[in-house]
Amino acid sequence: MNILVANWTWYPSGGDWTYVDNVTTLYSEKGHTVIPFSMKDDRNFPTPWSRFFIENIDYKKVDKTSISAGLKVIKKSIYNTEAQQNLERLLDEVQIDLAHINVIHHYITPIILKTLKERGIPILWTLHEYTPICPESTFISHGKICEKCKGGSFYHCITNKCKKGSLPASIVAAAENYTHSFLNYYQYVDYYLCPSVFLYEKFKSFNFFPEKLVQLYHGYQYEEVEAIQNKSVADKKYIVFVGRLEKIKGAHTLLKAMKDHPEIHLKLVGNGTQEEELKAFVSSHEMDNITFMGKQTKQKTLEIIKGSEFLICPSEWYEVLGFTVVEAMALSKPVIGAAIGAIPEMVIDGETGILFAQGNARDLSQKIKALYHDQEAISTMGKQAKTHIHQLINTENHYTGLQKLVPSL
Repeated sequence: MNILVANWTWYPSGGDWTYVDNVTTLYSEKGHTVIPFSMKDDRNFPTPWSRFFIENIDYKKVDKTSISAGLKVIKKSIYNTEAQQNLERLLDEVQIDLAHINVIHHYITPIILKTLKERGIPILWTLHEYTPICPESTFISHGKICEKCKGGSFYHCITNKCKKGSLPASIVAAAENYTHSFLNYYQYVDYYLCPSVFLYEKFKSFNFFPEKLVQLYHGYQYEEVEAIQNKSVADKKYIVFVGRLEKIKGAHTLLKAMKDHPEIHLKLVGNGTQEEELKAFVSSHEMDNITFMGKQTKQKTLEIIKGSEFLICPSEWYEVLGFTVVEAMALSKPVIGAAIGAIPEMVIDGETGILFAQGNARDLSQKIKALYHDQEAISTMGKQAKTHIHQLINTENHYTGLQKLVPSL
């Protein structure tokens, strides 16, 4: 089969790319041809199909002094006719047997769904975030969980200035959701793949095409992780956080929890808009047990996780799945995770790790201290974590699930 895989980037860009990379590898191993459809970028992996990619949209580079330029970007982010036209040219050149959609909002846009359906192409869409039911995409408004838009009341995004605390950005986000709801291109998707039970139940509770929702855990190619298993570990003990340094990822709560544990060394891998604020917090509290590692390559990140005692996942949003947790558990590391989103589906409290109350620094502090000083628990939970994650996030199980939806695969 020729399988069109659509995603906003064709380079490593986060958890969505980790899945795209894994599923395209899987399709190729099963004898299918993957044809990417994405956005132009110098960081993209080379592909002969890049001539059909849409022009790059970089919101950070929009000329704020030019109203016309801003309006063009806004229009593209809601209804990208270039994506529609480029896709039609691609479909004229090659027969596509299946379309697998990933993250396309704001860039490629759902306009392509109608084009695919008109050509009679089956469509699967793996949901990586909550944009169709939440204009802000994360259910976070001013640092707190918010579900006011339930029932299609997207105007709450405007009145609450949910998007970046900005009225213009919130108006655009709400307008995008209203437009897509009105045009109803979502109806053309055959199945929406939900990577976790939590996400499945959330979309179902919002009555988003419940008959088309399918809960199917991601697959994962564990070869690179396994190659790290025999690497020598660090001489000094430490624990680790891996992720974007953004408020929704909870690093600020983790640092508050670490104030009482000068004997425990924490390494933070990643960067983000909150980085300087977090470094200032560490400096003002004279915390010499904290090391900011910055963004690292995947291999180096895996090596750092491998050398740690355990990983902390203090997310404060409805985490969809979290490949960092998957990789840590595959490396036989227990995880202390916030009891929110899909994290409890991986972190089984007392078995594969420990759960703490989301956003509660005191609870997290107590859990860190207890586990850090219990080497037997670290070892036992680590072994159970590896077994559990291989059973839950399993490539063959994922492909079997895809075959049930598309028997010709």
